[in-house]
Amino acid sequence: MRLTVSLASFTALVAFVFIQPLHAQVRPERPQVRQGDLKDGDKAPDFELADVEGKNAVKLSELKGKPTVLIFGSCTCPPFVRSMQDVSKLHDEYKEKVHFYVIYIREAHPTDGWVIRGNDFEVKSPRSDAERRKIAAEFARRLKVEIPILVDKIDDKVEKAYSCWPNRMYILNQDGVIADKGQAGPRGTATSARGARDVLDKLLSEEKKDSTEK
Repeated sequence: MRLTVSLASFTALVAFVFIQPLHAQVRPERPQVRQGDLKDGDKAPDFELADVEGKNAVKLSELKGKPTVLIFGSCTCPPFVRSMQDVSKLHDEYKEKVHFYVIYIREAHPTDGWVIRGNDFEVKSPRSDAERRKIAAEFARRLKVEIPILVDKIDDKVEKAYSCWPNRMYILNQDGVIADKGQAGPRGTATSARGARDVLDKLLSEEKKDSTEK
């Protein structure tokens, strides 16, 4: 009887020590959403990123004469995917007066990370710039995104500078200064899109006033 109890205890101990850590490895913890230190009135961090084909590069500091809207997100972030309908309407309305760019960043819910059920996009975390560009291109194709897409590099340098995971929208004035720093989080882009018209109209009005006074 003592032997039976000892074996059972030993088996339980082995399961706890070896099996539990393995389980933890295949079920990653929820990543932290960080708001970052940038604030309205700060100069937006400069960057240079290429499009989904890895060819046409855009340098933020060289965008002149217009406000700029930066929309950060990935295809495995369902709230971001849903927000693209409102963002596309905003783009259609202001595209002649405002620069718009979607910045494709690291995946929110890749199949090898923090998985959610029923996701329309099921992809693994890319391991190279080329793999991320390929995923971004498929995202654009499936959603018929007409806004130019730039792809953050695999080192996630831009995403870290803007604290924009899992999705976020920034609105910059014509001088590259942050006019509206949206909230990072599941519904960050959707919330910003609803208030973007007021921000853009104000910026465009100020721009027109400045040009008239000159």
